[in-house]
Amino acid sequence: MIDRKHYGIIAFPTSQAAASAEAVVLDAGRECRLIPMPEQISAGCGLVLQTHLAELNAVRALLSERTISNDGCYEVRFENRIKTVEEWHD
Repeated sequence: MIDRKHYGIIAFPTSQAAASAEAVVLDAGRECRLIPMPEQISAGCGLVLQTHLAELNAVRALLSERTISNDGCYEVRFENRIKTVEEWHD
């Protein structure tokens, strides 16, 4: 199960790209799910792919191999009822 207090997300330019990404990642045996885009991000289609933070780089590489474009990767943390979203830098 993906940690709901600390995880990675990938934003997409279209809903179709987000749905394709979810299918590719699940077919590869990795855990993920589509969730609404956090309000801290103002790009993309309104959906993001949530995954384990430790797998974010591997998921991003998998999507790149399948030529599924994205609008960025982010790290999300919930601490003391505050959600922070920061651009992911590996």
